[in-house]
Amino acid sequence: MSKKIKYLFECYLTKKIGVEIKCCLMFFLILCFYCIYRWITNFNQASILHMLEMVLLAYLIGWIQNLLHYDFDEVDALRLREWVSVILSSLVYAVAGHFGGWFEGNIVVCICFGLYMVCAYLCSYLIYKIKRTIDAKHLNEDLQRFQNRLKDEV
Repeated sequence: MSKKIKYLFECYLTKKIGVEIKCCLMFFLILCFYCIYRWITNFNQASILHMLEMVLLAYLIGWIQNLLHYDFDEVDALRLREWVSVILSSLVYAVAGHFGGWFEGNIVVCICFGLYMVCAYLCSYLIYKIKRTIDAKHLNEDLQRFQNRLKDEV
């Protein structure tokens, strides 16, 4: 395999893994809200069709954000572009919840769901930022140890 093809494959794989992780996270967060809503409203069952809609929407939004470079979770600060992505994505989820019948057409619950998704995105951003900070610290420590080892060998 040529170096260029290998490089392109690695770039694609990196993007795909990132989207898959975000999709799983968003689906889990949506499903939590949905299940709590179903429990509060005395329904003991959740629709598999609704879950399929949720996961497919999470996957679609994840790819759109990735392809448009709206990776809000990989930035150091939330600027206008990232806020637009967070709010539009949350709005899409809320509208899908309404028209998909996830919440029996209850507009108040759909608005609460949209606000919940904004909070979910912000929490995800903070968690990823903390993780990047810790990873950077560990990489810097590893680099320092490596440089000290090279100095000791010379």
